[in-house]
Amino acid sequence: MKYRYLIMVLLLFFTACGGGNGDNTIKDVKNPLNTNSPFQHASKTVTIYVHGFKQDGYYRNAIYGDKYDCDFTTKLRNFTGLPSIDNYDKNNFSNLVIGVEYYGNQSPTYYTPNDIADINSSTNGIPRFALVVAKFTKYIMAQTGATKVNIVSASMGSLITRYMIEKDLEHLASDKKIEKWLMAEAVLRGNYALSKIDEIDSEFIRDTINSFFKDSPEMQQMKYKWIEENITPHLEAMSSSYYKDILVGQISLTDSDNSDGIGLRYILQIHGKFKPNDGYQLVKDTYFEEVNNTIQVPSHTLVHSDHVSINESDSVFATISAFLEAKKRVRVTLVDVTVKNLHEEIISGINESAEIVFANNTFSPKAESRWNFSGLIAQRVYDSGTLPIHHYKEKNVPKIFNQILFDDFVLSSENRLKIKIEGYEIDRSTKYDINEVSVSSKESMGYVETSIDLVDGATYHIVSDDWSGNIKVEMVEM
Repeated sequence: MKYRYLIMVLLLFFTACGGGNGDNTIKDVKNPLNTNSPFQHASKTVTIYVHGFKQDGYYRNAIYGDKYDCDFTTKLRNFTGLPSIDNYDKNNFSNLVIGVEYYGNQSPTYYTPNDIADINSSTNGIPRFALVVAKFTKYIMAQTGATKVNIVSASMGSLITRYMIEKDLEHLASDKKIEKWLMAEAVLRGNYALSKIDEIDSEFIRDTINSFFKDSPEMQQMKYKWIEENITPHLEAMSSSYYKDILVGQISLTDSDNSDGIGLRYILQIHGKFKPNDGYQLVKDTYFEEVNNTIQVPSHTLVHSDHVSINESDSVFATISAFLEAKKRVRVTLVDVTVKNLHEEIISGINESAEIVFANNTFSPKAESRWNFSGLIAQRVYDSGTLPIHHYKEKNVPKIFNQILFDDFVLSSENRLKIKIEGYEIDRSTKYDINEVSVSSKESMGYVETSIDLVDGATYHIVSDDWSGNIKVEMVEM
């Protein structure tokens, strides 16, 4: 633990200063939902969990390509009701949940000499891990008789999965063997903190940091530059043709305050601006911002949790369960808002406009009754720093902006969602103004709690203390 604090101090003093993209808000992909989706559910699938980075993983004395069980797979089975590889009925099953261990130095018994040669000749780190996952996938499909697989990946496991798909390892993508891919708190585009290590001038400090991480190859391969050079120069884009037959889902975590992370908070402070993150990952690095090839635009849920607490989040597992079922896709949009009262006086040349954001929580009544929790399945909250800012120059004039409130799958039995929307007039907030370092300031403009029926094309008028607006519902059954 003492080394962690040393690294944070070193980063604080020696990380090079730099800018950023200047816009921290979520770039929602607003491509129309495909109402005539050709997606077909396979009769037998296997859901494979690909875990994230382990500090001692690269040096672990273990069998790679072996099954892997942990708290995540246990909770996923509890939520979905799906069996494990140890207790499923081979003649009568539709899906099961199993994890894969990609770390290790010993080959599994199912490997052929050619498999061993493939692994030994692969590049250490992400390419090797991805090949291990691909070979495990083919083995499990053959063992169970499943025709397709679903991948659920967490953290670095998502970068491994991305490599496996875009490099078409074991021809899984080109043979259309991957039905769904759900990534949670993904290292998808890379990791900001590790990428900035290269800007440290001191060789001693770089060596100290690398020694803390044991200088494993995957630490270098989570950097933006490596991904650009070895996977794709378009980190943000879902552009590979191999995605066109895969249903993709994304979960981004937004709580940066409850995790020490890997010095990320300190690096962001040195760089002079806040970027939404979960303590380890910038939110922007956890999802595809551009979509060019897809069977259906990827779903995207935000949950206000930190990187290391994912196993404790009922919201995350409820979202994964609904995604694996993949029967009912819902998008809820705040179409327009009219502000009735502005707290900030608009003065030409001084305060040209009032800055307003709209936060919301989404609740599933069916999830609440099925899993006995609050039913909260998505959060786009003020403290995340991800909300788009809307500038109002006058009151009582509607402003159209089509802000997404919820965009994901729900349980097939779900016919209604509950949504709470709250407006805030903000002033010099550190999480929204990149040049401001004063204490955050916000004033509530009132909230609306409403239930909406999941009917495609339905619209709802909502009224709060200081504002009113309209909500639109889109719904696709698959």
